[in-house]
Amino acid sequence: MLSVKRALLMSVGERYVLLVTNFATAALVSRILTPQEIGVSVIGMAIMATALSLREFSSSSFLIQREELSREDIRSAFTVMFILTGVIAATLVVASPLLASFYSEPNLVPYFRVISVCLFLDTSFTLINALLRREMSFGKIAAIDITGAVANSAATIALALAGFSYMSFAWGWLIGSGLAAGLALALCPHFWMFRPSLANWRGMISFGGYNGVITMLFRIFDALPLLLLGRVVSPNAAALFSRTLWIGQIPDKLVIGGAVAVVLPAFSAEVRQGRDLKRPYLAALSLITALHWPALLVLSVLAYPIVDIVLGHQWTEAAPLVQVVAIALLFSFSFELNYPVMVALGAIRDLFIRALIVFPFSGILLSVAVVFGGLQAAAWCMLVTVPFQACIALSFVRRRLGLKRRDIAAALWKSAIVAFASAAPPLAAIGISSSGFGLSNMEAAAAALSAFGGWSAGLIITRHPLLDEIIKIFPALRRARVSVG
Repeated sequence: MLSVKRALLMSVGERYVLLVTNFATAALVSRILTPQEIGVSVIGMAIMATALSLREFSSSSFLIQREELSREDIRSAFTVMFILTGVIAATLVVASPLLASFYSEPNLVPYFRVISVCLFLDTSFTLINALLRREMSFGKIAAIDITGAVANSAATIALALAGFSYMSFAWGWLIGSGLAAGLALALCPHFWMFRPSLANWRGMISFGGYNGVITMLFRIFDALPLLLLGRVVSPNAAALFSRTLWIGQIPDKLVIGGAVAVVLPAFSAEVRQGRDLKRPYLAALSLITALHWPALLVLSVLAYPIVDIVLGHQWTEAAPLVQVVAIALLFSFSFELNYPVMVALGAIRDLFIRALIVFPFSGILLSVAVVFGGLQAAAWCMLVTVPFQACIALSFVRRRLGLKRRDIAAALWKSAIVAFASAAPPLAAIGISSSGFGLSNMEAAAAALSAFGGWSAGLIITRHPLLDEIIKIFPALRRARVSVG
């Protein structure tokens, strides 16, 4: 347990650095480039993300969850991944003129040529990261990821200032990937893994077959609104929706992102030792929602000043969309835990069936919303698709872990009270203010501070388990609690 906590602390620290880096990049570039320019990159990355789902047929998760791992397994995984990467890169380069014509964006052609090179650099250290995760070596992973992210960020901002427009993102990615790949090989010079081999490819493809389809469906659904908005409305609309999702997902990345890298290896280790995952899963839900839900509710209430501060005045149109999306994402509290717990239990086929249920239905509903309602409808549609996906996902996890609905309710009710206690003070501030949701920066800061006070009071009143974890981290609080007792 101590090693898991140490790894969790290391991973969370890394994720916070990455979050700050990405946050600074998006905030600064959003002030340098116009939504139209950023829209070109958004469309290109949406197409790239969909194409990259094919690479999940050689998923690195296979290496993490495998009970016994040989060199042949690793070499086969790299060989298959390299082949799939080559197919994806070649297809994107050849198809780029057609894609550019379809979106009436000739700028997509040079964009795809550059990021196709990035794919090979990413492949060279993706499996090294997987091996490090299996060994719980999160210090090295942090060094690799932070180096790549900081280099990418600095290059993107500098190139945007230099007038490279949408291509700033492509060249920034290339520079960041190159440095990350070099450091990964320096820290873990496993050059033997680059020798081609297909000795043990069947087990990997068997796992990756399900995982690849799951990832493909998810990536298509994730990219669908951006691709449709870019085609049906405009690249400007795609950029607005992309920034809306980015801001809406900040609480998720801030609260859950660091834990996810540790969860799969930790859950897999628990299963290998014959332990039950029911208790740690419920405990994780309780702790996550005590942070995730309050952050989302406060984000929804303070969306207007947050968008203005983070992105600037030219993105004000995204604020009402952020309010809707933040409410919808309240139902996503279990998403990042469901995948690792199911993979750890060897239930990849269940994940496949779940994906076949949720993503086609959600994709059709979202497509209809975008085609007939545009940007606003895409945001409101999430109030249907996200709860639907949450219900289906939890039903599969409940069946595997033997959970009852009351078990989940018991783990979550205190977090719900904490969330409402956090949102109440900012709502009161809006009710008092003559400007409604459009609070000034000073008013927003005061409202955020009052939200923290409400959150703290909620933890104390409900005696939430998160309070105990906070006390364990800070010795001064522990001594104060002992003296009061």
